[in-house]
Order: sequence, then C-alpha cells, then structure tokens
Amino acid sequence: MTNDRTETPWMTSEQAAGYLSVSKGTMHNWRSKGAGPRYRTVGRIVRYHRDDLDAFLMEGAA
Repeated sequence: MTNDRTETPWMTSEQAAGYLSVSKGTMHNWRSKGAGPRYRTVGRIVRYHRDDLDAFLMEGAA
C-alpha cells in the first residue's frame, strides 16, 4: 500500500534525468541554456514536476 503523503510528483535533477533517460549533466546543460523541461528553484534547490516532464516529452513527440 502506498502512502499519498510520502509520494510526491516533484523530482530532483537526478530523478528527472532518469525519468527522461538522459544524464544529470544534460539536465544541467538544459537549465544553463534556458532549454529543456520547466523547473522550479527554492534557493539552490532545483525540482521538476512530473507533469512538466511529461509535457516536455510530448512536445518532442510532435
């Protein structure tokens, strides 16, 4: 059984990279170039939302 309070749609750069099957370095390069999926920061913490990663994948599928 899963606990909804512990599951989150927010991912670290490493988790998002795995989700997209790219390297963590690619995620960093995309951020520095203003490309790639949408992300949010709180201070120095970077997080990606699963919906934004899915939208990024769908944009590439067109």
